[in-house]
Amino acid sequence: MRPLWLAAGLALAALPGCGPGIPARYVIERDVDGWSYRRYQQVLDVEVAIEGNAAVGHTATYVRRATRTGRTVPFVSVFVTAYERPGGLAAEVRRQVRGLASYEAEVRDYGGGRLWYLDAGPGDRWVLWVSGQHVVKIGASEELDAVPEELVSAYMGIYSSDLDEHGRAREGTPSAGAATEPSGATERPASGEDDTPQFLRDNAAR
Repeated sequence: MRPLWLAAGLALAALPGCGPGIPARYVIERDVDGWSYRRYQQVLDVEVAIEGNAAVGHTATYVRRATRTGRTVPFVSVFVTAYERPGGLAAEVRRQVRGLASYEAEVRDYGGGRLWYLDAGPGDRWVLWVSGQHVVKIGASEELDAVPEELVSAYMGIYSSDLDEHGRAREGTPSAGAATEPSGATERPASGEDDTPQFLRDNAAR
């Protein structure tokens, strides 16, 4: 019997909403427009955990050579999560993003598609979007003023966004459907609690 993540991977090519040529390990393992590919890692601690919908995460890191006067090397982290099923995924991501208190969150047209742009200042800037049964997250190190659009565009070419201007799944896209609300859940946590979801916490893969 194939493991769930492998069975899901074999079905990807047949799903609408994704660009052609999904890489064998889900991330782009080559240099992209001045960004040098450095590292791949598979993880089970996924971005948005959904009960009953198995998922596996795939990460990549890209670096840019520092300038002669710079002392640090800017880097970008990419996290692609592949789920067993796409239904309701966009709604679940939207629910969690709208529950954030410490981030400025807005839907933007960026890099060739619509996405959530999350900004909590230097070193904590992210873009996030849903494509079929995938969630793609890209984050920038503190040396960068924004998440590099060229890397977003490269991933948009593979994982086209399902999102509309409100961050919902467009009608007919695979990730459409209702989010699964946890019993007794509220959109924002009580005062003093950590409001950051797992996919944006410090211990998340970057």
